[in-house]
Amino acid sequence: MRFAFNIFVLFVFFVSAATAQNLTREQKIQELQTLGSKVESMRSRLEKMETRQEELEEEILAASDSDLAEAGKENASAFRIFPRGLLDDKISIRGGAAYYSFTSKTHDYNETPQIELQNGDFSVGFYGANFGFISDAGEITLSKITEQNKNVNFLINYRPPTSESEARNEYQKAGKGFDANGANYKKQVSAIVGHTYILRAVSFDEADTLVAFKVYRKDTDGSLIIFWKNIENFETPKLERNKTAANSFETSVETIDHETAAQVQNALNEKGLFNVSVEATNKVVILRGTVPKGKMADAVMHATETGKRKVRNELTEQ
Repeated sequence: MRFAFNIFVLFVFFVSAATAQNLTREQKIQELQTLGSKVESMRSRLEKMETRQEELEEEILAASDSDLAEAGKENASAFRIFPRGLLDDKISIRGGAAYYSFTSKTHDYNETPQIELQNGDFSVGFYGANFGFISDAGEITLSKITEQNKNVNFLINYRPPTSESEARNEYQKAGKGFDANGANYKKQVSAIVGHTYILRAVSFDEADTLVAFKVYRKDTDGSLIIFWKNIENFETPKLERNKTAANSFETSVETIDHETAAQVQNALNEKGLFNVSVEATNKVVILRGTVPKGKMADAVMHATETGKRKVRNELTEQ
């Protein structure tokens, strides 16, 4: 809407400029006053529209009063999450309300996203070296989830790595899935109504949190109502960035290029490819993670154009 407002102002300016030479000074002053009133009126209308937009978004995202009441019975909080792609072009929140942060308690992808709903799956770990683990505890109430629960035990005692290479390894490990203490942990799991999940989300320089959440119900629009409770917040993790990276198939030493990696990451995010992790050196851009079916070629193309070097594609489609 701000774009439309700017176009209106430019239109008024050029029309005024075209006729200005035929007006007297007094007429120009009068026209200036008239235009000023119109601009203020337009600005006021725009502000009202933006306020209404924010109100509608809050109403759409909110869990119902009955949902909140049920969550309260379990001493839990509640939020609504939408499937990726359903609201992308209908809502101003980045990520289309398909993400949620248990730390900042918002759906905004810019505010430490820690869970995503896409294609019927939950996932964690979306950019940089960030990663996480999710364990499906099955049909169990949140009240029964304690530190002694087998799904919690491993995650509450887990200590994140401090080196970038080790963090990347943990990301790959989560992608494949693994067992520990009699429970299974993955980066991505099926979203099943009635099931409770344990999630540890490690976001370097932002947050490290462990939560339990339950899919309470699925609404008619495909959104899910989630009940959740915090188990523990850990010290903010810090990452010791690698200074150099040795390429296994080249004898020369490559230097890590964080600036290019960030540029490529932003370019992919702008195209809606949020589940791609980008690493870059002075010679190559490396893409890891997942993209929707049919989008792999687009991801590689955007990475090549932005990074201006060859791309090593380790993506998978889902």
